[in-house]
Amino acid sequence: MIDELNKRIIEVMVRTEHSKSSFATALGVSLPLITHITTGRNKPGLDIIQKVLTHFERISPDWLLLGVGNMYREEAESQDFSHLIEQIETLGREIESVRSAQSSVIQYHKMLLDEVKHLNEMDHLLENSSEKLSELMRRLQAIQVELKSI
Repeated sequence: MIDELNKRIIEVMVRTEHSKSSFATALGVSLPLITHITTGRNKPGLDIIQKVLTHFERISPDWLLLGVGNMYREEAESQDFSHLIEQIETLGREIESVRSAQSSVIQYHKMLLDEVKHLNEMDHLLENSSEKLSELMRRLQAIQVELKSI
């Protein structure tokens, strides 16, 4: 009597339309090994199971090893990420807009700082010129007093 695991190996071979010889070649094993598995003489070892699952990627490991579920893996449903992509693009545009506004504010801030520096320099010059003007006014008054006394 053939073991259930052997039957599932045979089913993979049949459903993938392989002969014993082409199945052995596809898996990279000897024809006698496949013949022994298909006749029930030998059970498939871990090496054969790994080769089947590697070569026939759509075969479900649960089905092959345990007989549970469908022979073929279920195709993952294609998910629609368009709304997420749209949100990412919108956020990217908003980020760029904020960065641009931020850059403008920084430039304006630098301009204002330069203007404040300039005004501080002008204030210092104004103080110096006020002191100088006061000194010149005192000297002028002294000269006027001297002239009146003559």
